[in-house]
Amino acid sequence: MAISQSLLGHLEDLRDDDFEKFKWYLTMNVLDSCRPIPKSRLEKASRPDTVTEIIQNYGEEWAVKITVEILMKIYNNNAAETLKQAYAVAVDGGEATPSTSCSALAPPAAPPAQKGMVIINGSVVIHGSVVITKPTEFNSP
Repeated sequence: MAISQSLLGHLEDLRDDDFEKFKWYLTMNVLDSCRPIPKSRLEKASRPDTVTEIIQNYGEEWAVKITVEILMKIYNNNAAETLKQAYAVAVDGGEATPSTSCSALAPPAAPPAQKGMVIINGSVVIHGSVVITKPTEFNSP
């Protein structure tokens, strides 16, 4: 069985209020190594749309890990265990390929400060020149 079908089956088993909690958790930092999905992409998402978002954002293995974690947070431990077992069978049967990292990794940290470098609000200032390492708003005087 494809991972997406398994995820969908587990989401279809959730009551509507539990499904809404599930989507809410997807907008949070559930696993430190993976970025949350923006609320706007889940707000009106159906169960199949939610599965698509999870897999597109995290890949199959991390989609399963995050789904298992959230199922446990909403006290659906049996479903979490069933999903873990189904994924293990899929990996053993060659239907899924485990990955080593989340495809939607958290943004990288700013580079370490070096001699002559100062980091201000996530931007690197080198001898008076500004090198932006992540989007930052600047107000011109």
